[in-house]
Amino acid sequence: MDYILDNVGEWKDRLVNNSVKSFTEMTAQRWIRIIVIVGGYLLVRPYVLKAAANRQKRQLDKEAEELGLEPSAEPNANALRGGGKRSKAVEEEAKSVDGVSKTKTRQRKTQESNKEAE
Repeated sequence: MDYILDNVGEWKDRLVNNSVKSFTEMTAQRWIRIIVIVGGYLLVRPYVLKAAANRQKRQLDKEAEELGLEPSAEPNANALRGGGKRSKAVEEEAKSVDGVSKTKTRQRKTQESNKEAE
C-alpha cells in the first residue's frame, strides 16, 4: 500500500512540475502554434459534425430502404400535433358567432353572472 501512495505522490509532483515548466518556458512561436491549433479546431468542428450527421442519415436511410421502411423525413409541426386534421366538433366550436367565438361569449356571460351575484 505504501508503494502505491509513493507512486501517486511522485505522479502529482511530476504533473505540477511539468505544468509549471511548460507555461514558463513558452515562446511566442509556441503560443502562436497553440492559438492556431485551437482556432482551427473551433472553425472546422461544426463542418465535420455536419458532414458526420449527413453521412449517418444517409446510412440510416439506406438501412431503412433495405428493410422496406420509409426513409426518415424531417418531422413537421403538424405531424407532431396529430397530422393537422381537426375533428368536426372542434371546428364547430371554433366557428364564430357574430365575429366572436363561442368561448369568448361563454366567458363574458360567466363574468357578467359573477358580477350580478356580487
